[in-house]
Amino acid sequence: MILLRRVESYEKVGEFVREAFELFSPKLESEVLVKPNFLQFESPESGCITHPEVVKAVIDVLRERGHEVVVAEGGFYRDSADKCFDEFGLRELAECVNINTEELVRVEVNGKALKEVEAGKNILKAMNSPFISLPKMKVHTLAVTTLGIKNNMGFLKKPAMYMHLKIHQKLVDLLHILNPALTIVDGVIGGAGSESSTTPVHHGVMVAGDNVIEVDAVSSYLMGFEPEKIGYIRKASEEFGVDLENIEVRGDDPDELRVDYSRNFLGRVLGKFSW
Repeated sequence: MILLRRVESYEKVGEFVREAFELFSPKLESEVLVKPNFLQFESPESGCITHPEVVKAVIDVLRERGHEVVVAEGGFYRDSADKCFDEFGLRELAECVNINTEELVRVEVNGKALKEVEAGKNILKAMNSPFISLPKMKVHTLAVTTLGIKNNMGFLKKPAMYMHLKIHQKLVDLLHILNPALTIVDGVIGGAGSESSTTPVHHGVMVAGDNVIEVDAVSSYLMGFEPEKIGYIRKASEEFGVDLENIEVRGDDPDELRVDYSRNFLGRVLGKFSW
């Protein structure tokens, strides 16, 4: 089951976040790890990163429920996360961890294409206790879309270039050890073009669910793509037994909120060879 709402401004995200927590009631431990997408330091309105108001709304709800919160992210550059934590005032609200600068650990995956990864030590917390994923709704050069499943790559040591070959299967392999308890997608302002040089899309939607495969499928559909034609979504649905044709959507009608997210030329070409 998925929750979909039209959310036209970031002033309204708190209402959606509260509805999502009430609907899905995720079973969480006393300390909860929250994983946004802070690929690089950008304006919150760029369509490139999870808007800080979404992160703050989740922190508020978790703290009201008595949880300690750890916001963990790496980003493409060594200091991407730190800049976001500082500029957006997140350190005043929760413990903030730059995955790129913390102690590294080696973790066995034993997947079909991905056998092991080197990652920040907070990957162990995400593997062993329920965590919350807060991806941005945007396109990706190789994976077509980058949403909840792709957000797991932020735990890995950078650069993670080895992930690019057979990226779709490797993302699914990683999902077997990193599966969020709740995923909330920021699509108020989405990102077209590419994952790093985004063209803002004033989409005005948010998506949430406790099954990240369903979340990514519905989100990709809202972006104008066919989920079953996106490699990592199709492979994940097969390996985890998710019926993409019968996803229950609560809230608003996906067909009424669907728009086309364009991909740049490089993405349209390379995406064909990334399987």
